[in-house]
Amino acid sequence: MAANQCNSGGLIVLDWGTTNVRLALLNIDGSIVEERRGESGVGTFSHDEFEAHFDRLTGGWPQVPAIAAGMVGSRQGWREAQYLACPASTNDLVQGLQHFCHDGRPITIVPGLTLNDGQRFDVMRGEESQIAGFLTQQPHYSGTLLMPGTHSKWVRIVDGTVVSFQTYMTGEMFEALSEHTILRHSLSKPSNDTDRFLAKVAQLSDEPSSFEGALFGLRARHLLTNSDATELHQELSALLILSELKAGLKDGFSLHDEVILIGSEGLTGLYQGALKAMNINATCIRGTGLVWPALFDLACKSNLITGTRA
Repeated sequence: MAANQCNSGGLIVLDWGTTNVRLALLNIDGSIVEERRGESGVGTFSHDEFEAHFDRLTGGWPQVPAIAAGMVGSRQGWREAQYLACPASTNDLVQGLQHFCHDGRPITIVPGLTLNDGQRFDVMRGEESQIAGFLTQQPHYSGTLLMPGTHSKWVRIVDGTVVSFQTYMTGEMFEALSEHTILRHSLSKPSNDTDRFLAKVAQLSDEPSSFEGALFGLRARHLLTNSDATELHQELSALLILSELKAGLKDGFSLHDEVILIGSEGLTGLYQGALKAMNINATCIRGTGLVWPALFDLACKSNLITGTRA
């Protein structure tokens, strides 16, 4: 079946990242028939092994089209889906879809987004599908989406179009500082004590000291006062998140209206608490819950499937 031919028998959707993959078989109305997970991430095997892995992952499912998002479309992935330049809408994503066939089955991969205005250079791959899923619910949204993670994304949207975005390496910086610097001797493993984190955020948000100036103070305080290592771990997290929020405001992102936080429940909750300390309201949305609706919508718009939206 050619990529532009309609299919009415269902759809396979994949969120295929660097370390793992999750996938689902959908009915023609977008409802989930079955979901599966695997550790067959893009970074775990060579380029010529994708077809065999796809066949194993989808074993026993019908021979219906598939659409995938994430690092599977990177240069190291199954097929490279070129980045789209911002501003970019959902319809632009449709035009940028990478189509090919495997064993007679249409396969489609979602492109990433890029920003290059001569001064700022940025890319995203994977988050664009969560954004597209959000826009299936609010197609004319204007405002800021904040997507916390290893590489946090701040996304400016105007009338349903991504006009710009900025990446902050907050999660990766936290891992590097807590595990690969001298601070590792003063920090315990993370806890789920949200109240302690919020107390630290409230305390730090009123203090004028810089992020850079506060870092070594964590180590020194542990040496001189035997401060609790869990508390210091929470303080490092609070310092990094507050630093990111202040950087986002300095970089021109508006947080005057209610901010939409998209990501994992635990992480968005921390950001929501930090924003509250800054007198900014935020709503949390689970990012993984947006991917299947996004891929189903893109499949329908590209005539990969003739669906009846639920």
